[in-house]
Amino acid sequence: MKGLKKKRMNSGKRTGKSINDSDERENSMNRVIQIKVEMKQLETQLEQLKRELNIYRENCNHEFVKNDYSQQCTKCYLIESLQW
Repeated sequence: MKGLKKKRMNSGKRTGKSINDSDERENSMNRVIQIKVEMKQLETQLEQLKRELNIYRENCNHEFVKNDYSQQCTKCYLIESLQW
């Protein structure tokens, strides 16, 4: 039995893989999946915020500050080009 246990322990050394390597790889993959899920949630949230901002801008009583090339609303920060 002792010889059998040694052989099993050494077999892990022969392949260069250990339990820790496997755990690290699994943790890395889990983190990758978690990041992708978070990115999708943030993309969805960003799209919702863009829609909300557009609604505010559509209903804004704009007060623009102009420069030579554009004007920007001081309330909703809408920027419009003055170059046509």
